[in-house]
Amino acid sequence: MSIRERILITVRTYPVISQKYIETVCTGGITDNGEWRRLYPVPLRYLDTERQYKTFDVVDVEVKPGKDTRPESRVPVIASLRITSKLKGWAERRNWVERTAFTSLDEVVSAGKSLAPVRVRKVLEFIADPAAPQWTLAQLEKLKQGNLFDERHPLEKIPFDFRFRWIDDAGKEYNSHVMAWEFGETWRSYSKRYPDPVSVMRDKWMNDLCSPKRDVLFFMGNQNRFRDQFSICGIFGPPKEKESDGTLW
Repeated sequence: MSIRERILITVRTYPVISQKYIETVCTGGITDNGEWRRLYPVPLRYLDTERQYKTFDVVDVEVKPGKDTRPESRVPVIASLRITSKLKGWAERRNWVERTAFTSLDEVVSAGKSLAPVRVRKVLEFIADPAAPQWTLAQLEKLKQGNLFDERHPLEKIPFDFRFRWIDDAGKEYNSHVMAWEFGETWRSYSKRYPDPVSVMRDKWMNDLCSPKRDVLFFMGNQNRFRDQFSICGIFGPPKEKESDGTLW
């Protein structure tokens, strides 16, 4: 049985190739009751334009339980999804996000959560490990599958695995994989503009978006099959100054 919820979208991962759905985007958000939701599956780039939500959009959508037993996971009824508004100022975004934050990733695990924001004391290092530059033949076949009359949108392979080495607010250090949509999109944009896009990305995140002048939280989420493994699914970084308007990206 489905119920209708109002959700602030805070997390979108870069699309992942799927055997069943061609590709999916794992979406995270917060209900107006302060509960976290993981919406899956969502073939975001294949939705009608008016349903292609972005970070900090507020959506109204019917959700229902699925096979994923993680407490935040719900299956969205795509036909019911509506974008109702967008939060453009940091003050209102803080009101939604910071009330759900944890001091440490250990607290998240102890609370039985699989998706939650964790306060970041310091980001130590931006890491870009080279990855395969092209999709495998098996992955390319998955991208081609489905109804022959459906238009297929090219999905660019990101040739790096991005990671952050960081310390949570309890003082524990991590080396975490970054899955955020914004990382993939930033690399795609910078690779067309700069001869060394990774260096420009490193400077942007280390000296601005994750710098000491911001109150940084990482949206940490685990995998369904490997629930002890958490990745950075999104980043929240409002300025510490009172001038807290504008957009993150």
